[in-house]
Amino acid sequence: MSNSTLSKQMGRVTFLLSSVLVAVLCGGALYLMRTHAENRHLLLAAAYGLVLLGVFWLRSLESRLMDMGWPRWCFWPCFLTIFTACFGAHVLKIVDGPEILALFIALQIPLAVWPGKEAAIDLSTSQTRKPARKVTPIDALEFAVYVVLIAGLLHVLHLLRIDVSGMAHSRALKLAIDAGSGLLCMLWIFSARGRLKALGQMRWTLVFCSIVLIPCLLLFALRVISFPHALVLFVVLQIPAVLIRHEFTLARFLPADKDS
Repeated sequence: MSNSTLSKQMGRVTFLLSSVLVAVLCGGALYLMRTHAENRHLLLAAAYGLVLLGVFWLRSLESRLMDMGWPRWCFWPCFLTIFTACFGAHVLKIVDGPEILALFIALQIPLAVWPGKEAAIDLSTSQTRKPARKVTPIDALEFAVYVVLIAGLLHVLHLLRIDVSGMAHSRALKLAIDAGSGLLCMLWIFSARGRLKALGQMRWTLVFCSIVLIPCLLLFALRVISFPHALVLFVVLQIPAVLIRHEFTLARFLPADKDS
């Protein structure tokens, strides 16, 4: 991913808030894994959640370093320093539980307070015209990982929705699971938009999402296929978006898309 793409993607406050959010959600996932070790579906859901949080944190760390103007090779020393310190403190039993999450946040405070390479902003320009929001392109491998992880987590949430039937407050639990599924769908739409941006065809985002979602939802609603089969179809329909390369699109002959 080019420097210009990631530039100004992760400001200081946004990076700190994202680190706190990752720490809190990881703490919640680890707590569920300890307190419900007998529930296989819940353990699988928590594991998928931790993987997604890890991907999100890696992306935010990379974006923050690019915003600071540091070279790309600095990512690995920063990542290894944070990961090794937290993992080593846990293995050596120096700290445990919430203290590890606090250490995870503390190690990233220097990155959060470091000024960006374009900290000086022309206030007169920013007041007269709001800059367009950048859409970060997503490469083929990263998009494939997102699709598989989202499909797997949707399957786990579907199994959890079946398991909570008959439990106390099952209606509230089902609403919470449905809300989580909706958030995953939004994450998928953003990733699809980023993938089409990398292909130079971002204006086809609505068409692409409709081609993928409508057959899956329609066949599942009509009971032609089961939910797991609908997820398989969901993944298969997006294989062309993974295999197609930018040089095979018409982007070279069409005017560039404007970020929206």
